[in-house]
Amino acid sequence: MAVPLLAGGVGQAVYGHFTLVRHTGLARLHPVTATLLTPARSSDDRAGAQSGFHALVRWSDRNGGHTDVVPVRAWLQRGAHATVWLDARGDVAAPPPDRDFPATAGVAMGCATVFAGVAVAFGVRWALDRSFDRRRLAQWARAWERVEPDWVTRYGL
Repeated sequence: MAVPLLAGGVGQAVYGHFTLVRHTGLARLHPVTATLLTPARSSDDRAGAQSGFHALVRWSDRNGGHTDVVPVRAWLQRGAHATVWLDARGDVAAPPPDRDFPATAGVAMGCATVFAGVAVAFGVRWALDRSFDRRRLAQWARAWERVEPDWVTRYGL
């Protein structure tokens, strides 16, 4: 009974956390539409680069035009449009989590909690079984020590 309740609580807590992260990100960041000046390329081959796809993009806002290398969706070509998230100073920021991410993370952590609870329950059961088996084998050995001398002399074994 405790495992499903714990899993539900963990799932709700994770969902609440990432919903708050999403709303905070949406409140402090604003999106702008940028045009790719280069095709999106994987940056895994560059030393020290973050994984994913990046491209040189250009966008305009109230402070004028800007150009920067930003993370973009895979396989976008030159001239395509991408969303760039900016903070209050106009610096490029990581985008807030997608709308579905809090629910996905909550369900995933709830399932992980269920699996962990089941693993712990099986581990406890296994340890108790071994303990009981050792106890039964010790009792059997003590009983055999009492019976064995009569058994050998009576049956000639």
